[in-house]
Amino acid sequence: MKEFPLAVAISALIKDNKILLIKRIKGDYVGFLGLPGGKIEKNEHLSQAAVREIREESGIEADFKNHLGLVSEHLMEEGRVRQHFLLHICELTPRTVKITNDNEGRMDWFDLDDLHTMREKIIPSDFLMIEKIIRNKEKGYYDCVLEKSGDD
Repeated sequence: MKEFPLAVAISALIKDNKILLIKRIKGDYVGFLGLPGGKIEKNEHLSQAAVREIREESGIEADFKNHLGLVSEHLMEEGRVRQHFLLHICELTPRTVKITNDNEGRMDWFDLDDLHTMREKIIPSDFLMIEKIIRNKEKGYYDCVLEKSGDD
C-alpha cells in the first residue's frame, strides 16, 4: 500500500442525458467501464485537474461546474488494503462533445437511463457514484471498500 491516499479527480461529464465513460485498457478493472479521471498533480487545483484529465483522455474541452462529493475508496486484495484513493467527483460542462482522443481506453457517451442494464460492465464503485452522487444528487462523503479478485 502507498503511504498516503492518492487524490484523484473524477469527471462527471453529462450532455443531453448521456454520460461519458471510458472502457479501461490498463490499471485496475481492465475491460470495465468507468468514469474518466486521474490523479491531481502537484500545485494543481482540483478544478484544473478535472478539466485537464478530461481533455487528455478524450480531447473534449470542458468547464468545471461543481464538486459533487468525495469517496474514500480502499481497494482490497487478499484481505489487505492495496491502495487508498480519495476520489473527488467533479461535475463538468462540456464545450465540445466529439471524442478525439482515447489513448487511455475506449471512450463513449452512454444514456444515463440505460446504465442499470449494463451494471455488470461498470466498475462497482463507479456505478454507485453515478447512481448516488451524480443521478440522485446525494452530495457528501462516502466510504467504499472494494475487494479485488483475480479476474478484475
